[in-house]
Amino acid sequence: MQTIIPQKLKELAAACPFKLYAVGGAVRDHIAGLRAKHIDWDICAPALCEDFGKVARALGFELTAGYASTGSLKLRCENVSYEFTSFRTDEYGGEGHAPSSVCFTDDICADARRRDFTCNAVYYNIYAGQFVDPLGGIADIAASRLVPCAPPKKLFCEDAVRILRLARFCGELGFAPDGACIEGARSAADRLSGIAPAILWRELCGILHADEKYGLNGGCGRALRVLNAVGALNFLFPDLATLGEECVERAICAAGRADKEVRLPAFVFALGGDGAAWELKRYPLSKSEIARCARLIELAHFEGDEEQTRLFIVRNYDCFGEVCALRRAVYGRGSDGGLTATLNAMKKEGAPLALSRLNVRGDELIAAGVPPRAAGKTLAYLLERCALDGALNKKGTLLDIAKEYCSGN
Repeated sequence: MQTIIPQKLKELAAACPFKLYAVGGAVRDHIAGLRAKHIDWDICAPALCEDFGKVARALGFELTAGYASTGSLKLRCENVSYEFTSFRTDEYGGEGHAPSSVCFTDDICADARRRDFTCNAVYYNIYAGQFVDPLGGIADIAASRLVPCAPPKKLFCEDAVRILRLARFCGELGFAPDGACIEGARSAADRLSGIAPAILWRELCGILHADEKYGLNGGCGRALRVLNAVGALNFLFPDLATLGEECVERAICAAGRADKEVRLPAFVFALGGDGAAWELKRYPLSKSEIARCARLIELAHFEGDEEQTRLFIVRNYDCFGEVCALRRAVYGRGSDGGLTATLNAMKKEGAPLALSRLNVRGDELIAAGVPPRAAGKTLAYLLERCALDGALNKKGTLLDIAKEYCSGN
């Protein structure tokens, strides 16, 4: 651990009149031999955040946020971000995500028991250079297993977001939960309906891209299967879940083999464009993001002959690559319906794929007598004519076609 801990954090640990620990993902990943592109530094101590903050500021750390009720601080120093929490115990009394009451403590075992999984409850004394393992997390990391820090039903009922974290960790880390963990998550799945959509979506994004953090293949599929196994999809994607288990499994397979740019539309593909848009409105996506997803799904259903395919390509060239990727995800990696083959044929014969590739400009059309108001429509017509026959993409030929087109319209 000493080789990856920032020097300023070592200096901070040495300056604190109390023990300062790293905990959570950074410690877990080091023990597991995993390397993330970005290390999340969670630190903690048997000290109030006010006392810790004074020491940190004196060493040049910038305090960017503070949450006195939970004993938490966010800090930054030399372009590295940290999150500090005081040792505490939590009590949950409602349907939400946050604890209803917090009690600060100097007991590291009590602090460990309020965390989610034992793999995230291994502490590293930064100054002493020693691991502290109150709940046996090191052995669980070595065995690649997810073990709750509290009885499973209690853990997930207290905070249903832990269900999504369970799925995400299974995907990212390749760890496996035991049966009791799955049953505990299943018993609390209905509580997901009380979690804010923004929090759910943040975790879902991590699940959809679970293979990227550590580069472990199949992460997205693993994570989604855990969500399905515990019944969470009934509350996260209810319209998809109502299509039945066979359809859900196909959706998981599609998302699992999809390129990251089209993972979401691959997962909700079975709903169709309009159905997917309706399903996604529950989450904080922008209108343009939802419209893009729906459009890709609709376009990926395209079937046509050679001429229709050529026109389809130039009309949708702005997202053509994503459409092909989505089709391969849904129908199988070797199948995009011949779209790529047609595209390659068009390129070979010199057919323009966008207006910028036409060998005539709008001002040249106007100079040749095309009414200014009709220039845009005429350019679009010329592009489609050239899509069908690349040999037409010559300035003189295009001007002749444009005059003929305008005289007939």
